[in-house]
Amino acid sequence: MKLRHYAILMLSTCMVFLFIAQVTAQDYTTWSLPQGAKARFGKGRVKGMQYSPDGTQLAVATDIGVWIYDANSGGLLQLLTGHRDRVNSVVYSPDGNTIASNSWSEIHLWDAATGKHITTLKTNGNGAIAYSPDGKTIASTSHEGTIYLWDVGTGELKTTIRRHTTMVFSIAYSPDGKTIAAASRDKTVSLSDAATGELINTLTGHTDVVSSVAYSPDGSTIISASTDDTVQLWDAATGEHKTTLRGHNHYVSSAVYSPDGNMIASQGWDGVFFWDLTLGEAKAAIKKSVRSTAALAYSPDGNIIAIANVDGTVDVWDAGDAQNNGIPQQKYNLRSFIIGHKKWADQLAYSPDGKTIVCANSSGIHLWNAVTGKHVATFKGHTDNINSVAYSPDGKTILGGTWDGRVHLWDAETGRYTGFPRENRLRPSDGPDPTTGHIYRRDHVTSAIYSPDGKTIVSAIDDDTVHLWDAEAGKQKNMLIGHQDLIHSLAYSPDGNTIASASKDKTVRLWDTETGKQKNTLIGHNDLVYSVAYSPDGKTIASGSAYIDNSVRLWNAETGKQKNILRATGIVYSIVFSPDGKTIAAGTSGGIYLWDAETTRQKTRLTGYKSSVEDIAYSPDGKTLASVGSDGTMILWDLAGERKGEPIQLVADFNSDGVVNLLDAIPVFLDFITDIILIIKKLGQAMPA
Repeated sequence: MKLRHYAILMLSTCMVFLFIAQVTAQDYTTWSLPQGAKARFGKGRVKGMQYSPDGTQLAVATDIGVWIYDANSGGLLQLLTGHRDRVNSVVYSPDGNTIASNSWSEIHLWDAATGKHITTLKTNGNGAIAYSPDGKTIASTSHEGTIYLWDVGTGELKTTIRRHTTMVFSIAYSPDGKTIAAASRDKTVSLSDAATGELINTLTGHTDVVSSVAYSPDGSTIISASTDDTVQLWDAATGEHKTTLRGHNHYVSSAVYSPDGNMIASQGWDGVFFWDLTLGEAKAAIKKSVRSTAALAYSPDGNIIAIANVDGTVDVWDAGDAQNNGIPQQKYNLRSFIIGHKKWADQLAYSPDGKTIVCANSSGIHLWNAVTGKHVATFKGHTDNINSVAYSPDGKTILGGTWDGRVHLWDAETGRYTGFPRENRLRPSDGPDPTTGHIYRRDHVTSAIYSPDGKTIVSAIDDDTVHLWDAEAGKQKNMLIGHQDLIHSLAYSPDGNTIASASKDKTVRLWDTETGKQKNTLIGHNDLVYSVAYSPDGKTIASGSAYIDNSVRLWNAETGKQKNILRATGIVYSIVFSPDGKTIAAGTSGGIYLWDAETTRQKTRLTGYKSSVEDIAYSPDGKTLASVGSDGTMILWDLAGERKGEPIQLVADFNSDGVVNLLDAIPVFLDFITDIILIIKKLGQAMPA
């Protein structure tokens, strides 16, 4: 009987926490939305994390703002927004009462309990921030290497320290507050007197950028992490080099001490390593895929380490296992609810019926319900990042082109995977780039689309060629040769007779789909052409370019003559016509531009991203524009004004009243109660009295 009661108690407790997590974790989609947006999915790329000094909160800095979580339950508490630029990092004051977050041009101070904005410190090219141990000063860095010391009480600049001539990536106070250590692009770590700003010492030995610096808890040792793949330890008093930790194979971006000083956790593109200082070598390591980790933070008691992944998720691990059991084990308890910074999307497309939005990235094809905003499924099967995604005209197949040189196909309903073979006529690498020394592959699929009748798939490979495939048989039908550089984008004319290809060679070329012969070359852009699109009537071609051009150019599709130039701010990554052909939309590094297709006058500009808009797509009815940004989020924009019919169902709007509030807890709670009753009945039948 006791066993039964214990099981019921544990089950009920878990259900309550699940209920709380579900309610608090899902209503974020409507938090701090930009004007004109009706939902946002994803919380942004993680830039930094820190636990509050008492261990009750975990602050996660992303491109959007600072998300505050309950460190015990994983429940989302609040979102701090107000920065004009992307947030780079976040730190708590030593007493835990204040949170400081920094972006390119400012530092914001927030009340940690209420989330209320306290003040803003204006800076110049901010790179990193740190509180002094007494909490009275904030140190910040800049892109030109200057260190600024700010009075927290007054917000006034106290001192300026000019120690480096290049970017300072990380800064740390010694535990006694007397010394400031700064890690720089110039491959050195400088030690400056916190009171006078005088140089105490310079630590030299790294052979590449020093990305991170930190003090041991007792202040006797300094650790520095570098893109030279090493972590180095230095005597804090003398500046003498003590030892070098080797093991990372690709860029070490940060390193931190455990609170007891016995372990160092280092984060590189090849994962997170734990170094046992009593052994002087790596005793345990969390092995993850390349570029998997973005930030890490120890809890104040040292028992937990939170690891943010580049895919936007935050995992919580038992740090004790790293020291006691060899390989750390992920904690599958309530703390694992600290997730939800969804993997960002590089490309997106609407299904022909408008019910589904498909997003693509290196983790797979992600399907979202376009009405409820709920994640429907993830289709896998590829081995690399997806550069292009599209639905077949009948909506039965999803197409993806990836960096692994293949065109991939998924059954849109079942997720069953098939793929075309790697093209065997790809050119090999042209050798190292004379400027960077990098060797570039020549087999990336940069764009892939269906013909209007669905019988042909066209893909562009970064060997400057366009490939035509039989969509059913998977056999290559033709190869179009003529571009002199990488092809970024493809578009079919509505009648299926012409293919337009946009290239880094500054041209758009038009090809006859039947013969494969080049019909015309559109010349006029002054820089690489990122995107191309046909108007629904097929009479106009729009192309967008980058850098010194930054324009959308309109061309007569029949004659190839330039009709007009639409100016934008920033690189034009994506262009689409509205389904009715009346509007031209462009996703750029400066927002989303909407122009009247007939008059070419700008109708509006949608702003809300603090980074580039990578791709955009209209819903089939033209009432919604979906966009994905390099900040890791997808935003749905309402273009219908006063919407008619059913409003969008928000993911946390459980009672379907159009708003997210405490009333939404009622149907969720009733569902849980029903589930508990059913499980208790089963337990009663299975357990002895």
